[in-house]
Amino acid sequence: MKRSRRKNVGGVDRISDLPESIIHQIMSFLPAKEVARTSVLSKKWYHFKASYPVLELKGPFGDRNKFRQVVYDSLRHFSQNKLRLVAFCIEFFSDSLYSDLDSWIGLALENGVKRLDLCRECKFDILPKQLFTLPQPLFSSNTLTVLKLTSCSLDQPLSIFNCFRELSFNYCFIKDPIVWKDDDFPFLERLVLCRCPNLTSVQISNLRRLHTIDVDFGFSFSQLVVTSPSIQSFTINLSSSRHRWSEIINIDGCDHLKSLFLKTSFTITDRELHSLLSKLTLLEVLFLSTCCQLNKIKISSPCLKTLQISDMKFGRLSIIEIATPNLKNFIYNGARKKPCRIKVAECCCNLETLVLCDYFATQRTFHNLISKFPLLENLWMVECDKLGRLKLLNPQLKRLHVAKCCNLKAVTVDGPNLIEFCHIGLDAPKITVSDFVKASGGLRFECEPSTYSSSRLGELLGLKSEHLTSWVIGHVPGWRGC
Repeated sequence: MKRSRRKNVGGVDRISDLPESIIHQIMSFLPAKEVARTSVLSKKWYHFKASYPVLELKGPFGDRNKFRQVVYDSLRHFSQNKLRLVAFCIEFFSDSLYSDLDSWIGLALENGVKRLDLCRECKFDILPKQLFTLPQPLFSSNTLTVLKLTSCSLDQPLSIFNCFRELSFNYCFIKDPIVWKDDDFPFLERLVLCRCPNLTSVQISNLRRLHTIDVDFGFSFSQLVVTSPSIQSFTINLSSSRHRWSEIINIDGCDHLKSLFLKTSFTITDRELHSLLSKLTLLEVLFLSTCCQLNKIKISSPCLKTLQISDMKFGRLSIIEIATPNLKNFIYNGARKKPCRIKVAECCCNLETLVLCDYFATQRTFHNLISKFPLLENLWMVECDKLGRLKLLNPQLKRLHVAKCCNLKAVTVDGPNLIEFCHIGLDAPKITVSDFVKASGGLRFECEPSTYSSSRLGELLGLKSEHLTSWVIGHVPGWRGC
């Protein structure tokens, strides 16, 4: 009896005793499938799932009539039980469902929905022949604040969306150019424009609450002008264009910008990038990708904390000069067999995380680079094929991950703070760690299955096989990423 009582006490379901609003908040971090699975735990959890204020539906993959019935039943369940509906997200593949969408949206609006996500899924970026037109009740809603549309036709002027907090248009036909200024959109905080076929011009000025813009334009786009000091994050994806960067892009008025993501392919040049960065004095995060016109990059932003330069495989980048005293994280994804020289100023001594992918550099060049970072704690190296030996004397180094460096023969780490070493690759290099690490018992070791045997690992690390289990965790498959 005593044992059974102890088991019952230890197995108390404390989560189920939480208020329903908190349980719904916890469930909001789970994918839709995981939320559905919670209904089998108990009758109480079935109620939590049924009253969960986010309705996500995807289909139909088979019977369209059955899918229609599921949608109607789900929406009516909220109406009949007087449950509030925070978000209604529906993704479908059939044009035959257009006639039902008006009714579904109407039911969602009656339940006070705050977020509406309508997606007519397009495969291989091909727009459907017939685009869904939004119903009129949507524009007069008093509760709807977030709207995300995919493959819709917007015949009305965009000014009717002036009460929304977030707007996202993906593969949508927008009738007129975007010219927003002053108090046209007084509540707008986030704007996403992705591959809208007939959109050629965007001009935004002085929207006081707008803090995030994400734009992805095609070949026909001709003008982007943004002068809103409130913007904190800007993402620009311009895959191809007939014009130069300076002819179509002007974001000089975003002088409070903190995060900038550029995926500009064939447009921006060295001089244009340097001119842009010189005006963004508060920039903290910079991401450059597929900038094929860049040859020499100079980064001297005083507030920059994270720098990522990646996907330069088809470019001609040869030199990166960095003089940023507050830089904490640097990620470089280069072009294999194409050397790029990384020059780091003495002021960049605060770097904590360094990720090098496809870094084609000699052993001497690599060690000269590493020596500039006395506070380095995390080092990831992926496919650095030219490196034969790796010797790290960084006293603060805690984590070292080495993956697919096919010519690496030996790794020596003399750092008292090392707690994690991960090696992924078919060829096992010789590993040497400091005596302090061996004595402390604090090293976590990971490797691909069958790369090291217990005796082989003990030989490489200078330990006997019976002592390995106290501080080595091996045979964890897969690369965990950066």
